[in-house]
Amino acid sequence: MTVKSGAAARPAAKRQQKQSTDNTRDKILDAAETLFGDRTFDTVSLRDITQQADVTLALASYHFGTKERLFAEVVGRRAHILNQMRRERLAAIEADGRLDTRSIVDAFMHPLFEQMASGLPGWSSYLLILAQLGQTNRWLHLLHENFDDTAELFLSKLEPALPAVSRPLLMRGFSMVLVAMLQTLSRNRRLDALSGGAVTADDLDAAYDVLLQFVVKGLEGLGEA
Repeated sequence: MTVKSGAAARPAAKRQQKQSTDNTRDKILDAAETLFGDRTFDTVSLRDITQQADVTLALASYHFGTKERLFAEVVGRRAHILNQMRRERLAAIEADGRLDTRSIVDAFMHPLFEQMASGLPGWSSYLLILAQLGQTNRWLHLLHENFDDTAELFLSKLEPALPAVSRPLLMRGFSMVLVAMLQTLSRNRRLDALSGGAVTADDLDAAYDVLLQFVVKGLEGLGEA
């Protein structure tokens, strides 16, 4: 049997410790995301989260400190993925010389629809958290920290594409795009009820086509006011 020397064994031990730490953090983040999405920030305790994650309360405090800090990291984790996808799509259409309103808005909205349609765990809960962020002014700092830079980038590309739309009107219009996008992704059953089942909120592909046309026409129409 070969026995590793102390020097050789230490890097492997450090890697195992880091993997264990990362796994614990992910378990806590996943549990928190599920509970914050299903309920609300105020109705979920750290103890609820640690029970869901099957870890000790001390571990949650060690990794995140407070519930507020944990919530912030839950928001930031998928925001990073969304921002990267949006920026990559924007860079691609810019390289192709297709910086028209439709392409820019599509580059912004499509990544979230793509993640929701992927079936990957966590995104449905994350969407509910995003909806909570927009309901009050309480979480403006999280929206600013995680989304404003990318939103500003897209606005800067929309301005030359919509020269007849003033900056204040464009910003109002863009905020309405966000509301319409989140409402569509919520798959609210009101649509099913209104249509007697002829139209279903679950059909995100069909919904996206209508949403994209709706918001593009809305933004372009602001220049006609």
